[in-house]
Amino acid sequence: MIEVNPDESLILNVDDYVPGRYARTRLLKQAGFRVIEAGSGSETIELVKEHKPALVLLDVNLPDMSGFDVCRRLRRDPQTETLTIVHISASSVLTQHQVNGLESGADGYLVEPVEPDVLIATVNAFLRARRAEEAMRKSNEELRLFTYRVGHDLNEPLRTITAHSQLLKRRLGADNEPEIAATLDFIVEGAAKMRYFIEGLLQYSQATGCSDQPGLVDCETLLQRVIGNLDSSIHDNGARITHDPLPSVSANGQLEYVFQNLISNAIKYGKPGIAPRIHVGVRDEGGGWLFSVEDNGIGIEPQYRERIFEMFQRLHGQEIAGNGIGLALVRKIVEGLGGKIWVESTEGAGSTFYLRLPARPAATNGQAA
Repeated sequence: MIEVNPDESLILNVDDYVPGRYARTRLLKQAGFRVIEAGSGSETIELVKEHKPALVLLDVNLPDMSGFDVCRRLRRDPQTETLTIVHISASSVLTQHQVNGLESGADGYLVEPVEPDVLIATVNAFLRARRAEEAMRKSNEELRLFTYRVGHDLNEPLRTITAHSQLLKRRLGADNEPEIAATLDFIVEGAAKMRYFIEGLLQYSQATGCSDQPGLVDCETLLQRVIGNLDSSIHDNGARITHDPLPSVSANGQLEYVFQNLISNAIKYGKPGIAPRIHVGVRDEGGGWLFSVEDNGIGIEPQYRERIFEMFQRLHGQEIAGNGIGLALVRKIVEGLGGKIWVESTEGAGSTFYLRLPARPAATNGQAA
């Protein structure tokens, strides 16, 4: 998303009725705001991009397009998608009008006549909310950068510890000093686990700050890449992966991590002595797609089905490798794409992870892999 730095004192007052626009502008100026005006939808869009106001008071009925259409266009543009927009109207006053306005992307809807004190208080309330949101965004970004910096800087000394421990073991000789050799193995193993954990943190911080714009992703091609990435694990565990014909969806490159994590977990948490069987299904839901990743593994107890998506939460000990970050990252990515993920499971009888994503239907043919 492109950063927009609005002028917190600047209000764009949009109304094609000149006397009403004049009265509202005068009121806003008396309250200490700077005000610019527009009388049409096209003029509104131009002024927003040029001046970056803190808030737009947007009339619903304009001569060239409706205020609802103006709002939708501003929301679709990365440069203006976070703009605070409040519809205001003296004629479109029905409940359905208000619903349509809010569903078009507006932050609020005022019906005239509006008491002057109420108008100013409403504007101030929305601006306070915007400042709080910006402060939270800045804090989250600083935390993300701090996490990335710490993780990046810790990797180098861990590589040094690992390399010198292995070098020391070779020089001492495992046969001459078996106890020292075993201790060095513990050091190398501990460093490897820490690096695995740090890599998970780095992935999570990068996903949190990902600015990749969604595009059309071919899930057939994506799944084949995932299967190729997991080839060694699939072969070693005798896993079989099948799938429905998969569509193209509106997403970014991080969707590959989602499917790779879910399939990798399905293999990792398989039943001892039983080859993993994994099926990737999909169902068209009209405005989106419902994917499923079904396995025949050990399953998940009911009380843990939400907990597994939380950071650092693991249900198993050291017998199964993991850092407690993978599914938290998966949920972060999915929600960032406007989707939702959840799991249904029967302990001892496998699990099915469901993934709902918005999509542009463009299905392709698929086959069992």
